[in-house]
Amino acid sequence: MRCKECGEGARDETLRYCENCGAKMPTPPPGTIRRTGTRTAIQTSGRTRSTTAVPAASARSEAEDTPPRPRPARAEEEDERTDPGLPPKPPYDGPVWLAHVPGHSPSVLGVGLLAVALVLSILPFFAGVGPFWSLVVFVGGWLVTARELRGAGEKHPLVDWVPDSLLRPVVPAVFVVVTAALAIRMLGIGLTPLLWLGGAGLLGFDQYRKEYVGGTGWSRLFEPRQLLRGVAPVALGGTALCLAALFLTWVPARTSTHGPGPVPQAPPELRVVDAPRPADDVLYNLLEESYDKGWDQPFAVSVELMLLAVLGVMALRPEVPRPDWLRFSPIGVVVLGLIWMLVHGGLLAGPLLFLAGLAAVGFASVYRAFSREA
Repeated sequence: MRCKECGEGARDETLRYCENCGAKMPTPPPGTIRRTGTRTAIQTSGRTRSTTAVPAASARSEAEDTPPRPRPARAEEEDERTDPGLPPKPPYDGPVWLAHVPGHSPSVLGVGLLAVALVLSILPFFAGVGPFWSLVVFVGGWLVTARELRGAGEKHPLVDWVPDSLLRPVVPAVFVVVTAALAIRMLGIGLTPLLWLGGAGLLGFDQYRKEYVGGTGWSRLFEPRQLLRGVAPVALGGTALCLAALFLTWVPARTSTHGPGPVPQAPPELRVVDAPRPADDVLYNLLEESYDKGWDQPFAVSVELMLLAVLGVMALRPEVPRPDWLRFSPIGVVVLGLIWMLVHGGLLAGPLLFLAGLAAVGFASVYRAFSREA
């Protein structure tokens, strides 16, 4: 047999393709035994074979002739093709409880717990921190979340527009202190105190590793062990005493003014039977709150933050340069705290205990301000 294309003669008449040019060889004469890749031999008859009787070897050869169909790409492969400049993200191998948190950040999870606490405070039977501090926590949590997502390389339309000038390291540091102060103010039994403690704890744990430790962290300026030297422990104990006093009673509890009308007067020899007291308004009593504790007084959280700032000044490292007026600032805080106590307190256990703690802080502040070692 010869090839119709190149005329090359084939030694084996059973070949289907030319060994020289690869063209298809003519049909062999009837009765020729064609060897195939299978163990069975196929005898050709010269007739046109029907499609129903195609052997497995012929189907395999035809499948080899047809080009392979393109396999549909997966979603991950399409993402890599659309953005070939970005390397594929490595698989997440961190803690399981952070697998579905944006940025896999404990700080973002802490902000989420604080957000739940703020939403619950809208309801009348959940405690809150007030409109002003709720706004402060909302704005600060937004900035901290934007900083965490930007550091993790993730984008979100709610935080992408925040400028870098608002995402400085001082933002999470101040936010951690504020949330810690509010968590102390919210201490109690219930769901809301747990949310505040959990959110503040996660923020402090995460930001301590990111912003405090290291050569460029805040540890280059502050050293907590400074509060255990000299007269600083006196100020530390006095601050703790002041914060504990805010949980006690500061003003007498207010009584309801919704009582019966005036009792009719009568001569003293007559015994007047008291009229039955009408039932009070149940709904009003449910929504009515008693503002008798120290935390319920105006600017209580501000006084707490000022006392914590006094501890921060005393925790500064000795080698850190500071202005001269900074050494007298704790005395000013003590004076402001005393004025606040006289305005909003009375002769009760809470104000008296607060005065004792304030006296300890004042003694340590005056000693450090006028001491040569300070």
